Amino acid sequence: MLTKNYNMIILYLLAGLIVLFLVVAALVGTGWTFEKSILIQAPRARVWDHINSLSAINRWNPWLDRDPDLHQELTGMDGTPGATYSWDSKVANVGAGRQTILVVTGPTEITTRIQFIRPFKGLAESYIRLEEERGATRAAWGIESSTPYPMNIIKLFGVIKKNMDRDFGKGLRKLKEICEK
Repeated sequence: MLTKNYNMIILYLLAGLIVLFLVVAALVGTGWTFEKSILIQAPRARVWDHINSLSAINRWNPWLDRDPDLHQELTGMDGTPGATYSWDSKVANVGAGRQTILVVTGPTEITTRIQFIRPFKGLAESYIRLEEERGATRAAWGIESSTPYPMNIIKLFGVIKKNMDRDFGKGLRKLKEICEK
Protein backbone atom coordinates (compact mmCIF):
# COMPACT_ATOMS: atom_id res chain seq x y z
CA MET A 1 0.00 0.00 0.00
CA LEU A 2 2.86 2.38 0.84
CA THR A 3 4.44 1.75 -2.58
CA LYS A 4 1.16 2.59 -4.31
CA ASN A 5 0.89 5.92 -2.43
CA TYR A 6 4.54 6.67 -3.22
CA ASN A 7 3.94 5.99 -6.94
CA MET A 8 0.86 8.27 -6.92
CA ILE A 9 2.86 11.09 -5.29
CA ILE A 10 5.56 10.76 -7.96
CA LEU A 11 2.91 10.71 -10.68
CA TYR A 12 1.25 13.89 -9.30
CA LEU A 13 4.63 15.62 -9.00
CA LEU A 14 5.52 14.76 -12.61
CA ALA A 15 2.10 15.90 -13.84
CA GLY A 16 2.50 19.13 -11.86
CA LEU A 17 5.94 19.77 -13.35
CA ILE A 18 4.63 19.19 -16.88
CA VAL A 19 1.71 21.56 -16.31
CA LEU A 20 4.09 24.16 -14.82
CA PHE A 21 6.41 23.81 -17.83
CA LEU A 22 3.50 24.30 -20.26
CA VAL A 23 2.10 27.30 -18.35
CA VAL A 24 5.50 29.01 -18.19
CA ALA A 25 6.04 28.36 -21.92
CA ALA A 26 2.62 29.92 -22.63
CA LEU A 27 3.50 33.01 -20.58
CA VAL A 28 6.92 33.50 -22.18
CA GLY A 29 5.50 34.10 -25.67
CA THR A 30 6.89 32.79 -28.92
CA GLY A 31 8.26 35.96 -30.56
CA TRP A 32 11.81 37.24 -30.18
CA THR A 33 14.14 39.80 -31.69
CA PHE A 34 17.89 40.22 -31.71
CA GLU A 35 20.22 42.95 -32.96
CA LYS A 36 23.98 43.35 -32.92
CA SER A 37 26.06 46.15 -34.36
CA ILE A 38 29.69 46.98 -35.06
CA LEU A 39 31.54 50.18 -35.89
CA ILE A 40 33.44 49.90 -39.17
CA GLN A 41 36.22 52.34 -40.02
CA ALA A 42 35.10 52.78 -43.62
CA PRO A 43 32.72 55.07 -45.50
CA ARG A 44 29.11 53.97 -45.70
CA ALA A 45 29.37 53.53 -49.50
CA ARG A 46 32.15 50.94 -49.07
CA VAL A 47 30.19 49.02 -46.42
CA TRP A 48 27.06 49.22 -48.59
CA ASP A 49 28.93 47.41 -51.36
CA HIS A 50 29.24 44.43 -48.97
CA ILE A 51 25.60 44.26 -47.86
CA ASN A 52 23.59 45.40 -50.89
CA SER A 53 22.93 41.93 -52.33
CA LEU A 54 22.63 38.32 -51.21
CA SER A 55 25.92 37.37 -52.86
CA ALA A 56 27.65 40.30 -51.11
CA ILE A 57 26.23 39.21 -47.74
CA ASN A 58 27.37 35.64 -48.37
CA ARG A 59 31.01 36.80 -48.52
CA TRP A 60 30.83 37.29 -44.74
CA ASN A 61 27.91 35.00 -43.87
CA PRO A 62 28.95 33.23 -40.63
CA TRP A 63 27.14 29.99 -41.47
CA LEU A 64 28.57 29.24 -44.91
CA ASP A 65 31.95 27.99 -43.71
CA ARG A 66 30.28 25.22 -41.69
CA ASP A 67 29.72 23.04 -44.77
CA PRO A 68 32.18 22.99 -47.70
CA ASP A 69 29.67 20.85 -49.67
CA LEU A 70 26.79 23.29 -49.23
CA HIS A 71 24.42 23.38 -52.23
CA GLN A 72 23.58 27.02 -53.05
CA GLU A 73 21.36 28.67 -55.65
CA LEU A 74 20.62 32.32 -56.43
CA THR A 75 17.54 33.26 -58.47
CA GLY A 76 16.22 36.60 -59.63
CA MET A 77 18.19 39.81 -60.05
CA ASP A 78 20.49 39.93 -57.01
CA GLY A 79 20.32 43.17 -55.06
CA THR A 80 16.65 43.78 -55.91
CA PRO A 81 13.41 42.77 -54.17
CA GLY A 82 12.42 39.22 -55.07
CA ALA A 83 15.97 37.90 -55.50
CA THR A 84 16.29 34.64 -53.57
CA TYR A 85 19.22 32.69 -52.19
CA SER A 86 18.54 29.02 -51.35
CA TRP A 87 20.80 26.67 -49.43
CA ASP A 88 20.72 22.98 -48.63
CA SER A 89 23.14 21.19 -46.32
CA LYS A 90 23.31 17.84 -44.62
CA VAL A 91 25.06 19.56 -41.69
CA ALA A 92 22.46 19.89 -38.91
CA ASN A 93 23.21 23.45 -37.81
CA VAL A 94 23.21 24.73 -41.41
CA GLY A 95 20.11 22.91 -42.67
CA ALA A 96 18.09 24.15 -45.61
CA GLY A 97 16.16 27.28 -46.38
CA ARG A 98 15.75 30.33 -48.52
CA GLN A 99 16.37 34.06 -48.07
CA THR A 100 14.48 36.60 -50.21
CA ILE A 101 15.15 40.31 -50.51
CA LEU A 102 12.08 42.32 -49.51
CA VAL A 103 13.31 45.93 -49.51
CA VAL A 104 16.48 47.68 -50.61
CA THR A 105 16.92 51.26 -49.40
CA GLY A 106 20.40 52.12 -50.61
CA PRO A 107 22.77 53.02 -49.19
CA THR A 108 21.24 52.49 -45.75
CA GLU A 109 19.25 49.25 -45.42
CA ILE A 110 18.41 45.86 -46.87
CA THR A 111 15.56 43.75 -45.48
CA THR A 112 15.06 40.05 -46.18
CA ARG A 113 12.68 37.24 -45.30
CA ILE A 114 14.26 33.96 -44.28
CA GLN A 115 12.33 30.72 -44.55
CA PHE A 116 13.98 27.93 -42.60
CA ILE A 117 13.08 24.48 -43.87
CA ARG A 118 15.45 22.19 -41.99
CA PRO A 119 16.35 21.25 -39.24
CA PHE A 120 13.36 23.30 -37.96
CA LYS A 121 10.68 25.08 -39.94
CA GLY A 122 10.50 28.79 -39.28
CA LEU A 123 10.13 32.25 -40.71
CA ALA A 124 12.12 35.38 -39.90
CA GLU A 125 12.67 38.91 -41.13
CA SER A 126 16.20 40.22 -41.06
CA TYR A 127 17.77 43.57 -41.79
CA ILE A 128 21.15 45.21 -42.05
CA ARG A 129 21.17 48.97 -41.44
CA LEU A 130 24.01 51.39 -41.97
CA GLU A 131 24.44 54.73 -40.19
CA GLU A 132 27.30 57.16 -40.40
CA GLU A 133 28.91 57.63 -37.00
CA ARG A 134 31.94 59.81 -36.17
CA GLY A 135 33.51 59.41 -39.62
CA ALA A 136 32.87 55.66 -39.65
CA THR A 137 29.87 53.42 -40.36
CA ARG A 138 27.78 51.52 -37.82
CA ALA A 139 26.38 48.31 -39.26
CA ALA A 140 23.42 46.93 -37.30
CA TRP A 141 22.22 43.41 -38.12
CA GLY A 142 18.87 42.36 -36.70
CA ILE A 143 16.34 39.57 -36.89
CA GLU A 144 12.76 39.04 -35.76
CA SER A 145 11.34 35.53 -35.51
CA SER A 146 9.47 33.15 -33.25
CA THR A 147 10.02 29.79 -31.64
CA PRO A 148 7.01 27.43 -31.55
CA TYR A 149 5.26 26.58 -28.30
CA PRO A 150 6.36 24.84 -26.06
CA MET A 151 9.98 24.96 -27.33
CA ASN A 152 9.85 28.74 -26.78
CA ILE A 153 10.72 28.10 -23.13
CA ILE A 154 14.38 28.08 -24.24
CA LYS A 155 14.12 31.89 -24.33
CA LEU A 156 14.27 31.82 -20.52
CA PHE A 157 17.70 30.21 -20.62
CA GLY A 158 19.22 32.69 -23.09
CA VAL A 159 19.97 30.02 -25.70
CA ILE A 160 18.68 32.08 -28.63
CA LYS A 161 20.53 35.22 -27.54
CA LYS A 162 23.77 33.32 -26.92
CA ASN A 163 23.70 31.61 -30.33
CA MET A 164 22.67 34.76 -32.22
CA ASP A 165 25.31 36.84 -30.43
CA ARG A 166 28.02 34.34 -31.36
CA ASP A 167 26.99 33.99 -35.01
CA PHE A 168 26.09 37.63 -35.70
CA GLY A 169 29.29 38.70 -33.96
CA LYS A 170 31.35 36.41 -36.18
CA GLY A 171 29.65 37.70 -39.33
CA LEU A 172 29.95 41.37 -38.37
CA ARG A 173 33.64 40.98 -37.50
CA LYS A 174 34.19 39.40 -40.92
CA LEU A 175 32.26 42.27 -42.58
CA LYS A 176 34.42 44.80 -40.69
CA GLU A 177 37.60 43.04 -41.79
CA ILE A 178 36.51 43.02 -45.45
CA CYS A 179 35.46 46.68 -45.40
CA GLU A 180 38.55 47.97 -43.62
CA LYS A 181 41.06 46.35 -46.04
